[in-house]
Amino acid sequence: MTGLRSLVGATFTAAARTAALAVAALTVLVAVRSAPAAAEPGPIRLVSKSATEQAALAVTPALSGDGRYLAFRGTIGGLAGIFREELASGAIVPVVAGTAVPAGPGADATAPSISADGRYVSFTTRAQLDPADDPEASSGDVYVADLAGTPPTYQLASAADGAAASLGGDSVASPRVALSADGREVAFVNGGQVYRRQLDAARTTLVSVARDPLSGEMESGVPVPGGAVVELNGMPQATGAALSADGSTVAWLGAHLPAQVPLLSDERAKIEAEDASPIPYDEPLWRRVADGPAAPTRRVVGGGDPLAPGCPADGTLADPACRGPFPEITGKGESGNLAMGWIGTQGPIDPVPQLSADGRLVALLGNPTEATNVFLVDMAPSLTRDQALRQLTRQVAVRPSDEGAVVNREPFVPLNGHIWDLAVSADGQRLLFATARQRFPLAPPNLVTSPPAQLGLVEVYLLDLETESLHRVSHGEGGSSEASLGPGAGANGDGASAPSLDASGDLLAFASTAANLVAGDGNDASDIFLVEDHQGGSREAPVSISAGPPAPRVKARRRLALSASSLPNGDVKLVAVVPAAGRLQARVAAPLAVGARPRRLAAGRLRAAARGPLTMTLQLPPRLRRLARSREGLYATAHAAFRVRGGGRLRGQVQVRFHAQRAKKGAK
Repeated sequence: MTGLRSLVGATFTAAARTAALAVAALTVLVAVRSAPAAAEPGPIRLVSKSATEQAALAVTPALSGDGRYLAFRGTIGGLAGIFREELASGAIVPVVAGTAVPAGPGADATAPSISADGRYVSFTTRAQLDPADDPEASSGDVYVADLAGTPPTYQLASAADGAAASLGGDSVASPRVALSADGREVAFVNGGQVYRRQLDAARTTLVSVARDPLSGEMESGVPVPGGAVVELNGMPQATGAALSADGSTVAWLGAHLPAQVPLLSDERAKIEAEDASPIPYDEPLWRRVADGPAAPTRRVVGGGDPLAPGCPADGTLADPACRGPFPEITGKGESGNLAMGWIGTQGPIDPVPQLSADGRLVALLGNPTEATNVFLVDMAPSLTRDQALRQLTRQVAVRPSDEGAVVNREPFVPLNGHIWDLAVSADGQRLLFATARQRFPLAPPNLVTSPPAQLGLVEVYLLDLETESLHRVSHGEGGSSEASLGPGAGANGDGASAPSLDASGDLLAFASTAANLVAGDGNDASDIFLVEDHQGGSREAPVSISAGPPAPRVKARRRLALSASSLPNGDVKLVAVVPAAGRLQARVAAPLAVGARPRRLAAGRLRAAARGPLTMTLQLPPRLRRLARSREGLYATAHAAFRVRGGGRLRGQVQVRFHAQRAKKGAK
């Protein structure tokens, strides 16, 4: 369940803004970025339906880069398989489909990816769409459909180099990220190895090649012994691989790392021992295939960083210069409770790394030390793994034995549950993820929309790195405070899944089993939903500018920017950037038990003589300060209102954490 990235720079149709500029008429290509805003994304539209019926089931959406088309797997009109929808008209056509009952050829098709213009769709199926090239009737193969004509034509992608004949055995492509923006390159997994197929040249290249341990050189054409990708449920190919939109880069969740990348001597020994167990060590890997056969396979994260400056050839984890961001990762399994590695055995989490359009930025899910979180890694060669990595989410772990646990009584899953699925925009600045969590302690990014008022299913959140904001996208039709509700329980990933973004990051799609997102959703199954959000993302568009009257004076838009941080003594520092002179008021509220109404915990007032930052210290009342000294502290929401002198009022909110730093043992 991974997201299709489309080519940066694709041209989109944009609505022209009213502009009166005294210039000669001309046509130019400009990049338009909408101003950051605190408004919520929306509204939510159910799109997995034709003019006459709603799909009985719809999952795994993949948006085209230009935002015109959506591919998905589902059942509609008595057919099951892969479909493509033109979003403007709502017209749905089958890409490959068979009768739903009994299941006909093509009904098993899964894992769609779509090209930037929507013409090509890749998928995995056991149907023999080209029997001459695919003689194994029972094997799974990857195909690319060309929808330029009717009916579509199919090209075998999981084929041998220089031929159209199948590689043999089972092949699989990851959903949403297997296809390049032009639709002519595909990444897939066969026999535990990662391949890239260039369709026009009929060329298949082994991506996951072995590394010579003596010379350190990549052995072109030599597969990784034991398989390069992690096994899921006994299927080495189940995780698939991601291909960047420009076709330059491939990423996958790797297994048998000693055969693929350089390691420190002590972590190599631990990993080799774990690889001999039923659950081998896993870690995300990255390779810039555009650099040719000598291009190295690189670790994205890890316990050690043997390539870091200052790390000797015989370096170990005991040497600070050799440590990566998670030196404890190879010791996770020593307690006997967790498998070692990046993902381990944590349920239906999508482990395939996500890539920006040029492949340089890697967004990924992992649980190196705690519940699965979101990370963004810059693969620029000059960066160490510590410098390259940014953690974007963190869990809230509360147990009944903790002091202050009265604030967050059972159930705990929404506080520290996993993040299940992830997508990233073409420029790597917007991330869409699915989780049942209700609290996000890292700030920035700041949660600027309300968490659900009740416990529900997995929701979708949009993280914007430009504005350092976090928005909840999915919610009940009753409003932004209403949780997604329906069959199942969010603890195991039920609810929202398979988020997808167009190239600009402005168009958001996801699947959800929730029954209350829109009125009239009556199939009691998963559907595909669409949300437009024009607060961020770049769009390049041809804009015609013609002569006109003198430009009117445009009043600058005013907004209230908020951020918050914990002070060592347990107080909270609230910073508000105000646009003019005026008066700031803030109040902090939180429920002190599950189901209880939020209580006012702190408040403050300040006056501003001019525009700029205002800093306010918020304190808990004495009877509640013990909660700030608990292990997790007390999470609450700060609501701020700023009255502009002689003008209107601006409002905003931000999540805050009252958390005192504990004195270290032995400190005087």
